[in-house]
Amino acid sequence: MRKRLAILLCVCLLLCLTACGGTAEKEKKETRLFTDSCGRTVAVPAEIKTVVPSGSLAQMILYTVCPEKLASLAVALTRVQKQYLDESIRILPVTGQFYGGAASVSFEEIIGIAPDIIIDMGEAKESVAEDMDTLQKQTGGIPVVFIEASLETMEQAYRTLGGLVGAEERAFACADYIRDTLAEVTAIASTIPDSEKLRTVYAVGEDGTQVYGLGSLHAESLDLVGAKNIAVVERYNSRGITEVSMEQMLLWNPDVLILGPDANYREIWSDPAWAEISAVQSGRVYEIPVGPYNWMDQPPSVQRVLALKWLGRLLYPNLFDYDMVSEAQSFYRLFWHYELTETEARTLMANSIFSETEVFADAGN
Repeated sequence: MRKRLAILLCVCLLLCLTACGGTAEKEKKETRLFTDSCGRTVAVPAEIKTVVPSGSLAQMILYTVCPEKLASLAVALTRVQKQYLDESIRILPVTGQFYGGAASVSFEEIIGIAPDIIIDMGEAKESVAEDMDTLQKQTGGIPVVFIEASLETMEQAYRTLGGLVGAEERAFACADYIRDTLAEVTAIASTIPDSEKLRTVYAVGEDGTQVYGLGSLHAESLDLVGAKNIAVVERYNSRGITEVSMEQMLLWNPDVLILGPDANYREIWSDPAWAEISAVQSGRVYEIPVGPYNWMDQPPSVQRVLALKWLGRLLYPNLFDYDMVSEAQSFYRLFWHYELTETEARTLMANSIFSETEVFADAGN
């Protein structure tokens, strides 16, 4: 009797082990092939539940599409970003960036998290395919894919990402917004004669003399809304910026000055060095809104789509007749999953759309 019972127990144990092994083998085989933007075909999980971003741009876009799937952050959130982004991601570990001067990735921590996939997004570099293969090896074989996400390819990036992570409904809604906005803005801008395009400079830095010159990725939005970026420079630094003299700024003499949030917006109005600049004399100096990110760039990601409407409204209010409170609220709801109040919207644009000089200019139209 005991012998028969022992045999029966052994058989049951073998059956259990076989079943467990079969399940593990089945789960191991539940992958699919994904071809990324640099032509690499990568085996990825059939269902992706956890994602690690490669850098700040990927982090931003992943948050808009699938915040619940983020397993870590590439960059710690700032105080301003925490005001708008969900509390659930504020407690995520920071695993670092793969690229750039701030590269600080912790492969050990990523391997410990064991995400289903690592996603890199942004402009395509010449070495991107090789970089992705290297990163996949350094993380112990965790699938690593690249999705190109320039302003031109942003709509497709969202559609590709949505299909990859299983968030089609949310991603496709964002893609539709991007498609419609780009089409509308470029159509309006195409009606502006060259002779009527406003001569504009996008400046950053404490003194306002560091510029994103013509051709810089960071100033791309100016071209799309029909502005004329007159900051023609020979070369940029690694951040796409060129330091110029105040004499050069006087020679350019822009009609409109767009200032980054690190520039001294309030001091420029009373600074004698800027007094002869046309933009200052006409009250057309504007500060870029920030929250959760700089609308123009830093990094140059999906928030630039909203900036197109904002810039158009600033430069050519008779053509880009947007209610920017409503536009900002719609964008924040769709992309940042945040209900922006009218007061918050006006505060964000207090030194641009709702500045005293702009309100005065509107009254005269």
